[in-house]
Amino acid sequence: MTKAVDGGLRVALAARCPESQAWLRLYDVAHSALDDAAWTAAVPAPSDTAPLIDGAAISADARAVTDLVRALLDRAGSPSPGDADVIALLEAAIMEDGDALHLIAARAGLPPEIAAATAALATMPLLQACRAAWGANIAEAWIDAACPVCGAWATMVEARGLERRLRHRCGRCGADWSAQPVRCGFCGAHDHAKLTTLVSERPGERGRVEACTACRGYVKTITTLTPCPPADVMLLDLDTVHLDVAAIEHGFQRPRPAPRRVKLEAAPRARARRRILRAALFGERR
Repeated sequence: MTKAVDGGLRVALAARCPESQAWLRLYDVAHSALDDAAWTAAVPAPSDTAPLIDGAAISADARAVTDLVRALLDRAGSPSPGDADVIALLEAAIMEDGDALHLIAARAGLPPEIAAATAALATMPLLQACRAAWGANIAEAWIDAACPVCGAWATMVEARGLERRLRHRCGRCGADWSAQPVRCGFCGAHDHAKLTTLVSERPGERGRVEACTACRGYVKTITTLTPCPPADVMLLDLDTVHLDVAAIEHGFQRPRPAPRRVKLEAAPRARARRRILRAALFGERR
């Protein structure tokens, strides 16, 4: 099934934020790769505990990985590194290993900011496929801000529907999981005195910042009637970047990501094609 971009939001973002055009062009490249069956075939068996990707050994079609990363770098106006560095970039981005990304970028002669932006978007098709395959494995009791699928910090919380039910959302994989009111998803603090809310004065604003004075972490909360489509959470994140700016100006920030262990292997194309066929016929994931 095709994952359609929220065209209205995409167009509105481009009009309101001309400076976002370069990032949106990169997003379009990553989004166009979502329907490549190679990513579904690459989904490994999930871990027994959250995040489900921790400890995964992923064998992905070499063509899909290199084509995507090189297309992103080309759209960013940057030369492409060799195959080994392409794989290493994507592996480091899946783990959110900033130090490794910096070293790989330096070795490959890539500007670090371009390497980081393109690698982060390159994770989207694989992690979205993992979320689609593993959704039933997300424990309802999981209420921390760390994504139970890919381990990234929640991009935002949705206060959803008329009852304002709180749900964390991940921009990378699109995961959707529980959140609790009057609780910091980063450190677990639930003392009213340690929690604060920043409210925007913009007309028609539907978002706010929930922050913790104990750990200085924050998360955006967006009021919505229906869930944002998984592949479009990144667009909503960009549309509400003014809330991030307000949080940072008040001294709040996201904690460093927790370490995760992931091994990415580029499978030979013939082998990858056989795995795709098996996945299509029998629903195999490995």
